[in-house]
Amino acid sequence: MSSKHILCALLLGASLTACSEVDLCEQSHPHQAGLNFSYDWNGRTDVPDTMGVLVYKVVGQQKQIAAVRTSDNWLCIFEGTDIPDDLKQHTPATPDESTDGNESANALRRLSAAYADEADGDDTPVVDPSDPTEPTDPDNPEEPTDPDNPANPEEPTTPDDPSTNNPDERYEWKSVEHVQRGEYKFVTFPLGNDQLDYSELNHFLNSPAAESPLQNVGFTYKQYNVDDPNLNKPTLGWNDFNPYAKYIRPDVSTLYYDSTQIVSISSDQLTTQRFKPRTLSQDIDINFNIVKDTKNVKFTIDEVWAEISGVPNHIMLNTGYLDISKTSKIMFPVTITPSLADANGKDTNTNSRIRCQGNINVTGIVNVQRGYGESIEDVRKKIYGPGIMQVIIYSHVTEPGTGRVYPKKWQGIINLYHTLNKAKLITVTPDGRYVRKNGDHGTINISAEIILDGNTIGSDDSQGDALDRWISTDDIHVDI
Repeated sequence: MSSKHILCALLLGASLTACSEVDLCEQSHPHQAGLNFSYDWNGRTDVPDTMGVLVYKVVGQQKQIAAVRTSDNWLCIFEGTDIPDDLKQHTPATPDESTDGNESANALRRLSAAYADEADGDDTPVVDPSDPTEPTDPDNPEEPTDPDNPANPEEPTTPDDPSTNNPDERYEWKSVEHVQRGEYKFVTFPLGNDQLDYSELNHFLNSPAAESPLQNVGFTYKQYNVDDPNLNKPTLGWNDFNPYAKYIRPDVSTLYYDSTQIVSISSDQLTTQRFKPRTLSQDIDINFNIVKDTKNVKFTIDEVWAEISGVPNHIMLNTGYLDISKTSKIMFPVTITPSLADANGKDTNTNSRIRCQGNINVTGIVNVQRGYGESIEDVRKKIYGPGIMQVIIYSHVTEPGTGRVYPKKWQGIINLYHTLNKAKLITVTPDGRYVRKNGDHGTINISAEIILDGNTIGSDDSQGDALDRWISTDDIHVDI
């Protein structure tokens, strides 16, 4: 065979196989695959109503977000738009749905029907839920647009139709979605959580890959000023002596996360990606004691609040790691248990000891940072930045001589450098940039006790070996 004949045969063979890659194929068939998600919650009961899934196609770096209802794993995919703050939960009407109870068979039938429609020229690989499912453009000559036309009286014909503002109408929930075949990475994360800020993720969805690569993208806790009502803090004079960062809400919910390695999605198949979400947040108990010295002044402790700094607020989407350089504070109420209480469990003038217990559910606590060349003693003196705890103690004092009872508050602060080292709540990555939690539960036991004599705060560690010390904020001069 001549070289010309060989060359012609090679070109003919190449033309017959030109549709092997979906991104290069110019024919009308969609090369689509069915995709849905399932979750193994391992018996957890605090499951969110909605989870998000990043659907990331590696070749071409196509970025989409799926919302998944955890009640039934129905989903919708939206692309190129901002993540909604809230998705209403509902069961969508699907008139053509089989009711035989076999969801897997139903999903396969729907997938087969999708491929049967290939002859209709539907070559759109992903349905954008921001587009209406029926053509409503009044310029479309194939759709009746006259509002008086009785042929389709329920069809919205004006942009002011209120149904277009209903999230249930904007997002089409399905048991199976269709995507292009290829290699994908999936990440599931909290969606519709009003405690989180998704602006960075929105920027990622709407930006070129070179401008906003996946490894740089995350989501954050919303942060608030000290006087914001969302903090639910006490109204009586809280002075912030560690104003390096803002606060997150005290009622933050458990955050769930999972990610996959690269997953291959094939055409003409239904792929169910199964997640086993882990918690990004950590349930942390904080324990300390107050010792009352009432020899000279009688007083009762009514209420205690605390604040701790160093909560990582930026969560990396690709890995679930926590950015060590971005931290916040959290304020929380403290449960007090007097050793000698009255009939109502309240503190008394004669009681001398109170056990204090707080609980927070956060992504961990970053410790006091040790700078280059700093000694341990230098670190211990810091009362600014992460790893610092403050308390405010509300009481009623009986004035000696007159017996007059009046309210009084004390504030104290402690550097928890050694205490947090013992607690081992988190592990720092080798590059020193990120942390990950050590387990779902942690405990901070502060062995240094707060000493109150009715006038000021002191510290004592006769019951332990801590190097950390409480100090009175009366001795602190901070520009707040």
